[in-house]
Amino acid sequence: PASSLNAIPSTAGTTALNVADVASASSQRAPVVRNWEVEKLDRDDAIMDVASYRNNRTGPKGVIAKQLAKREAQDNTGAAVRGGVTGLALGAAYGYLTYTGNGDVQEALVNTAALGGIMATLLAGNSLSGRNVYVSTLDDATNRLKVDFVEGLMARQDVGFAARIDDADTAYGGRFSETNGVVGAIDCQLRNCEASENVKIYGALPPHIHIKNLAVDQKCRRMGIARELVQAVEEYAKTTDAELITL
Repeated sequence: PASSLNAIPSTAGTTALNVADVASASSQRAPVVRNWEVEKLDRDDAIMDVASYRNNRTGPKGVIAKQLAKREAQDNTGAAVRGGVTGLALGAAYGYLTYTGNGDVQEALVNTAALGGIMATLLAGNSLSGRNVYVSTLDDATNRLKVDFVEGLMARQDVGFAARIDDADTAYGGRFSETNGVVGAIDCQLRNCEASENVKIYGALPPHIHIKNLAVDQKCRRMGIARELVQAVEEYAKTTDAELITL
């Protein structure tokens, strides 16, 4: 159905929605089969489940597994040859720069051989051992997901909600096993309000909640999950001084 949300022009480059209008629009569709619950993201482990969901449903351990698989599938001999050639090319480039800089052919040849030999040996040896394919530690992979996908939630500058299904290991063929059942998420931020953790001022808007991200997995759409996530933000907005919800 067409949305009945009333847009309010703003000076902050956003679309503002009356909080009361969200409920009116979101009540127009009912879920077909309810197999999820919406929860507030107030624990680090739950936030990391959302990070895994946003990372194409791949958690830190899954990231490492993919890196290991890539390393194991690599032709190390071929990679070593390519690494050696690259090292020699770097040496030749350095020798050329030396020659163009001072015109000394002998020094250019020495630099070419020295740098080229060192770089070729290092790159070829690194490739032959498979170390040219980086494999993260668990802490590194976890931190990368935090920074890329849930930094605001982890810092508690944002407030988020997630839709989670039961039987994550078996439902949808285990599609959400690495997200611990998270199939959708929304996060928002209280802005232009003294109570907000974010001190930045956004235009001339009054205190408001800004929805930053909203997504539901393609296998779980048109069941009312996004509606419930927006409703969760609406209920949160009622506990604040927010006068608007913006997108």
